[in-house]
Amino acid sequence: MKYIVCVCCLAFALGVLAQDKVIEKSAKKTPSWITQAADDYLVVGVTSSSLASAQNKVLTEITEQIIRSVATNISVSQQNTMSEVNTNGSIESSDAFVHHSKLNSANLPFLKGISLSNVEEIYWEKVQNKNTKAVSYNYWVKYPYSKAEQRKLIREFEQLDASKVSELNALKKRLNNIQSYDEIKQSITELNTLSEYFFDEVRLSQVKGLIEQYNQLYSALSLTGNFTDKGQYLCQVLLNGYPIRVAVSPKVTSNCASQIGVQPSDGAYIVSYLTEDCLPTEENFLNIDFRLENKRLQQKAYLNEVSAAETFSVVPQGKIILTADSVAGRTIYNINIRMTVNNRGGTPFGLKALEFYVPELSTPIVFDDINAIYKTKGVVQINATAEGEFTAKEVKSSAFSFVDGSITFVNPTTGAIERKTIKLPYATNWQ
Repeated sequence: MKYIVCVCCLAFALGVLAQDKVIEKSAKKTPSWITQAADDYLVVGVTSSSLASAQNKVLTEITEQIIRSVATNISVSQQNTMSEVNTNGSIESSDAFVHHSKLNSANLPFLKGISLSNVEEIYWEKVQNKNTKAVSYNYWVKYPYSKAEQRKLIREFEQLDASKVSELNALKKRLNNIQSYDEIKQSITELNTLSEYFFDEVRLSQVKGLIEQYNQLYSALSLTGNFTDKGQYLCQVLLNGYPIRVAVSPKVTSNCASQIGVQPSDGAYIVSYLTEDCLPTEENFLNIDFRLENKRLQQKAYLNEVSAAETFSVVPQGKIILTADSVAGRTIYNINIRMTVNNRGGTPFGLKALEFYVPELSTPIVFDDINAIYKTKGVVQINATAEGEFTAKEVKSSAFSFVDGSITFVNPTTGAIERKTIKLPYATNWQ
């Protein structure tokens, strides 16, 4: 492999110097390697106002030539990976790479070995312009750069670039599978790091667009909750309607409830409280306040249980247990269901219908015209069996998914029908 001095360097070595007078030089005789091709070497020359600045300029020039030798070779073989931009039949990524790398060489580990300590030969001249009397330095170096070293740098760059592309693809997939609030901020931080690496406009544009999509997730956060028992309220942060984990506990206050406590529970938070000081004639409530880093979520939960003894109030609570009689691959046979409801008022009630949407089942579980009567006050267990075959999805959507659906009650005294939506955690015996 042969590297020769760039045209501009030869120009001042052979022609432009006719207007300059050499007043000092590092050797009596100008070395032949300045104007001759040399195997496995870069010969670089610069002009500057001092020797110190000439050394800095020549190191920059060496770095740029090595970058260009790497970029030129990968621009064709890595088009799919690097998202090259073609204009009038020419590939522009090489120049973009050089420009970007000059500003961000710290992001390219394979450039860290470039140093003036590797230079084998140096020659410089101190010259004075005959017309202006200005003094400057012409500075040349002979820098070892073999074809084997070039291949090594190309391999290192391709490995680095492939790893960055892999990171970008992983962040694209993560966007629709966020499991915790912290993942949003972490993903944006990782994308900002990638934006400092990518030099081509195509991928840089993809990164910026993905950062914007992640920032939009903060606007998709909401807060939900339900009373799970007397003196207990379960609250959960949702992202686009699906539960996610948050590391910050909510601040909970009330206009009447006392001894308020907050405990984490499988990605959600259970608020416990006492209502001895709450009056049935007043509006009683809990204020739920999540103060997250980039979002504040608030909710007011009304304490209707204060007068529950005088009203018809049946509330689903706890965890739904789903047990299959047998499982063969993704086929599930006969699902036994156990759930609990809280008959707060103690009024006898009828159970008319159940409708469950289980995230890992491809079809809902539906019971119509149950017509069962329950007279027990407080916690009541409901058991039912969905006979037949059900198909499980290949992947469970989340480690802490909830069953969505509804339960329809009947007040036997008045005949009134009350349909309550449910969103309760669940457990199965097949996953």
